[in-house]
Amino acid sequence: MDCDYEAMCATLCLEQTQAVHYYARTPEGSSLGNIAGFFFANFAYVDNDCNYQVADLFAVDIDLDTKRFVKAKLDDININAKETLILLWFNTIAGTFIPSL
Repeated sequence: MDCDYEAMCATLCLEQTQAVHYYARTPEGSSLGNIAGFFFANFAYVDNDCNYQVADLFAVDIDLDTKRFVKAKLDDININAKETLILLWFNTIAGTFIPSL
C-alpha cells in the first residue's frame, strides 16, 4: 500500500502530540501561503549508523489549507517528506514517551 508522506507529516504535526511544537504561521495574505511552522529545538534522533545525535533545530512547514507537508530542515539540511515522517514518528514514540531522550 502506498503512503502519502506529505499528508502523514501534516497529520502528525496538526493532529497528534507534535502539535505542541507549533511555533508560528505566515501572515494572512502571504505570498508563501497559509503555512504553519513546527520547530523542534535540540532534536534527538538516531542516525544511519545507529548513533545518537542531537540537531540544534528540526523545522517542519505544513500548508494549513491543503493539510500537506511543504518543506523541512534538520539543522542546515533540507529533507524530504519521507525522511521527515520517519523523524516525526520516531519523536512521537521515543521523544514523547521516553523521558530520557
